[in-house]
Amino acid sequence: MKRTLKEKLIAWMISSVLLVTVFFIGLVIPDLDFGFFLGFITIPIIIAAIYFLLDYYTKKRKIDGFRKKKIIIWIYFTLNFLFSFVMGINIPYMESEWRYNMGWVMIPLLILLNYVIVDRFYFLVKISKRGEELETEEKQKDYHSPIIEYNNKKYIFSGRSIILLAVGAVVSALLIYYFFNLQLNYWLHEIVVKQTVFFLNLIFGMGAEAGYIPGGTTVSGNVMEWFFEIPGRQSIYFETFCTGIQAICIFAGIILFTPHSKDPETNRDILWRKTKSLILSSAIFYVVNIIRMLIQIYLYYLGYPWESIHVSISVASSFIAAIIILLLHKWIPEFILSIIYAGTLIKKMLKKDKTSEESLQRLGEQNER
Repeated sequence: MKRTLKEKLIAWMISSVLLVTVFFIGLVIPDLDFGFFLGFITIPIIIAAIYFLLDYYTKKRKIDGFRKKKIIIWIYFTLNFLFSFVMGINIPYMESEWRYNMGWVMIPLLILLNYVIVDRFYFLVKISKRGEELETEEKQKDYHSPIIEYNNKKYIFSGRSIILLAVGAVVSALLIYYFFNLQLNYWLHEIVVKQTVFFLNLIFGMGAEAGYIPGGTTVSGNVMEWFFEIPGRQSIYFETFCTGIQAICIFAGIILFTPHSKDPETNRDILWRKTKSLILSSAIFYVVNIIRMLIQIYLYYLGYPWESIHVSISVASSFIAAIIILLLHKWIPEFILSIIYAGTLIKKMLKKDKTSEESLQRLGEQNER
């Protein structure tokens, strides 16, 4: 166990150093005369090195039939590294005063994702060596708490974890939103505005432009540096709420604080399932938000009043949350099941109180006799 943990931490450190290296290569490419040649040579070498490290480990452990899983893990690493590289190479071309904060925010998240991928690799190695069924002493444990069985798995939650979900999800969602609402994170505004303008012109040929006023404020005093310049119409100012980050924050809070089952077999891949849910739900909300703005701004360009289309289309797009709930239930059934479990615990407590009250009442009647 200690040896595996040590190997896992070393693998995480190596992959994280390579990820940061890839980011800085992308960051300096625009400033070097031979920058793109440097990236063309070094990035494939680093990505290939990751594959050979994975291959070396599996061969050293004499793990058979692992080729497909190994390639999938390598693809995860490759996508993470390429995202880091693309982010680095784009930062110098951004206009926002806070553009370099994008690296300070995103790189730690990508490093955490690296750990999840490393952990997933060792998990797949473990089940490949020992078989799909991991027999443990705890698996046979006799639980005194209520048990919900779903898809042949046991779900047992503590009351404390359910309370933590109710409180932690709300608090964390608010904190994440307020963090991204700080001016130092207005690099996100630039990305969303410019991507929206790109697709407006690509699809509709509108001739829209992204406007930028460093430290710009509206009449009400709100800081809004980015805006859409629409031909023949008034400019539309952009704020944090327009990024769709609020929906991502809500589901991020839910995913992070969803309780873990006490059953070790059920709980063994929870980190991977939560990570998949978080990434995919965030990606869906981001794409849906871009589509929402494309529709709104195009209708505004055609002459529809902004106040009407802004509210109605925003409300309509919120129904995508239902799809995310279904997605969560597929990968993290613990969320819905923990709510059901909370109802079970409450019923059990009420029944226990009622039984105690009846016992006291019977005892009182016997004393009277």
